[in-house]
Amino acid sequence: MTNSAISQLSCMDTTTISDALDKLGIAGQCLGIGPLDPACRLAGPAFTVRYMPCGVHGGTVGDYIDDLPEGTVIVLDNQQRLDATVWGDILTTVASRKRLGGTVIDGVCRDAPRAIDVKYPVFSRGSYMRTGKDRVAVDAVQCSVSIGGVRIDPGDLLVGDRDGVVAIPKARIEQVAEVAQYIDEAENHIRDAVERGERLDEVRKRQRYHSLQTRETS
Repeated sequence: MTNSAISQLSCMDTTTISDALDKLGIAGQCLGIGPLDPACRLAGPAFTVRYMPCGVHGGTVGDYIDDLPEGTVIVLDNQQRLDATVWGDILTTVASRKRLGGTVIDGVCRDAPRAIDVKYPVFSRGSYMRTGKDRVAVDAVQCSVSIGGVRIDPGDLLVGDRDGVVAIPKARIEQVAEVAQYIDEAENHIRDAVERGERLDEVRKRQRYHSLQTRETS
């Protein structure tokens, strides 16, 4: 895995990466997860946290953030809960100060205006004011988690934009980057050609547009 492949994918649209994932047979599109602020982008390696209901013993949303390096994307699996949050303004303040890459939640956050004000990327199922303290507790960190139906492991690359979030397995980053670059160049050729007045159907045929995302078979 090279830094150039990571940098390349970090700048790409999720739509292009999604097509590359389809081409390679990788399920990496996180269903139902979107940005609080559509102008925000997110990219970086995953630090994962899994939550469970805490029952009668009380619980905490967890103290895990202080030692995370710059650029890390915090990935919180709250089992799609919409009635209890695991992220709010204090965590946003710390994450923004540490220049983390963003936060992805399979669930909801709160204090959304703070994240928007400081331009910190939070991608979730929405916002809701009810705290997760004494409702959920950290079950494990740096483990496999599920976000929008996608398995994410520590170190996987997350990329997010207005269209949502994709996850790229760390072992396949270079492969995805190569295919995504090919798709991006083909679509750029199509756009350039139609702007010059060429027929769309002819240009698409020449660039094999309708099979760009079709899964390859051996």
